[in-house]
Amino acid sequence: MSMSVKGVLAIVVVLALLMSCAPAAPTAAPAKTQPETAKPAAAATAAPKAEPAKPASPTATAAPKIKRGGTIKVAIQNEIMSMYPMLSTGPVPDESYDGLTTWEPDAKGRWGPAPGLAESWEFAGKSVTLKLRKGVKFHDGSDWNADVAKWNLVTQATHPKSIAKKNLECVDPKAIEVVDPYTLKVGFNYPCAPFLANVSNAMNESGMVSKVAQEKMGDDGLGRHPVGTGPFEFVEWLPNDHHTVKRFDGYWRKGADGKSLPYIDGITFRFIADDSVRLLEVKSGNVDFTELIQGKDVPGVKASPDLVFVETPYMGNKYRFVFNAKSEPFGNDLKLRQAAQYAMDREAMAKTLGMGAGTASKYDFAPGGLGYDESVPYYGYDVNKAKQLVKDSSKPAGVDILLTVISRQIDQQQAQMMKQMLDAVGIRTEIEAMERIAWGKKVREGGQFQMATQRTNYEPDPDAPLTLTWASEGQAAYSRASVPEMDKCLQEGRETYDPAARQQVYVKCQKIMFETAWWGFMWSQGWNYVYNKRIKGFPPSWASKWRFDQIWLE
Repeated sequence: MSMSVKGVLAIVVVLALLMSCAPAAPTAAPAKTQPETAKPAAAATAAPKAEPAKPASPTATAAPKIKRGGTIKVAIQNEIMSMYPMLSTGPVPDESYDGLTTWEPDAKGRWGPAPGLAESWEFAGKSVTLKLRKGVKFHDGSDWNADVAKWNLVTQATHPKSIAKKNLECVDPKAIEVVDPYTLKVGFNYPCAPFLANVSNAMNESGMVSKVAQEKMGDDGLGRHPVGTGPFEFVEWLPNDHHTVKRFDGYWRKGADGKSLPYIDGITFRFIADDSVRLLEVKSGNVDFTELIQGKDVPGVKASPDLVFVETPYMGNKYRFVFNAKSEPFGNDLKLRQAAQYAMDREAMAKTLGMGAGTASKYDFAPGGLGYDESVPYYGYDVNKAKQLVKDSSKPAGVDILLTVISRQIDQQQAQMMKQMLDAVGIRTEIEAMERIAWGKKVREGGQFQMATQRTNYEPDPDAPLTLTWASEGQAAYSRASVPEMDKCLQEGRETYDPAARQQVYVKCQKIMFETAWWGFMWSQGWNYVYNKRIKGFPPSWASKWRFDQIWLE
């Protein structure tokens, strides 16, 4: 879908009016707490053993007020593509699954691995021994044990379509050993610093599934009907509309009242792509919870006596663009890629699109996070340099390109700004806006694009986003660029347990990213969510990994 010049001007005018009329919202500040998100992962990975943690629960003073029962409605922005975690290139029904570890804040607010289906772990060089939780059942009644854990890890590491495969490259599937029914030894090809993060519930693809269900239903069956150990079990799914879950009575985690979680009876998740419509549904009471409202709407939500607004400053969405290494005109022209990089006015994008909740992005990491370093070179806004690079490129008279984006409201507004900036330096741009699943098939899976935008979130360990970003092939590949020195750098980062040493490795990786210019970083939006005040006990959440098992209704 391309737009006319009149259409471009109309959107720009609308954005300008919104900026002039909307009250200023607080700027999201990932830097304040992001420094501590990646550190616990590296430190805990190097630690000899993790201490089991008590189940997360509401505060002691709130415990007597807990009420059981009731259902809620949740509006989600992105539709689920598959309910089988390792095969999904988008959101998954997290409420139906558990990971081997959970990603939790400690008493000081620092995020790191905590016990999940694995109660404790002990590293020894190129292996880790996991002590698994006993007495856990899957939704189909089958048992959780070391045999099932081994099957899950082997499948995630070897399945041809596994999204988890890149994150588990350190795992040697042949060296996964069942020591006893509830002890699993996982052998590595090399020391694996990000392992605990990559098998945690912070990762979409890490959920443990029922082996019995997979053998009965197959991959396609699990893709439509999840069977995990999580607090809610599947009821129904109508793609592009909604999916519903109900309380799993056999869940292993206990609540503050000593009984099995969750407290509520069920959840209906409605797919609503439009930001304004989702917020309207929450305000009207048709929906109890939603995510990612725009900055212009924050003051009104904060002022509402019926709603609760929460920002998660350690997390957020980062908006990026990517060039296709396998096609013209960017695939064989570094100068043209660099010209596009210098054409981007990131401050203007953050201010206009974030509307008070946006921050310009120089790097792929948030300030203070593992790997972030102000000494790393970056692409600033320099129109003259961009124009000169176009003249020095293989297309000195300029070039016509197609920019492929998702047809979300903010993505299309962003694309219009990018078009103006690229047009101004001689990279004449036409916009192609597509529904998200169609975009994924064309860009990520098919590689049939020239330049595309992408939105993703900050991961708990830097290895995961970099590995997926630089995948040269497979389900998670984008640019499909072959950069041997980057592969070597990422490998070094995975094998290094010491956080200080890993920091230097990722600084080196980012310099390679700058020199090759396959990816561009534009701006980020702090993650936020809004819910009805009748919801109580909502715990801290890592981005969209909401803990609905711990809430109750007043």
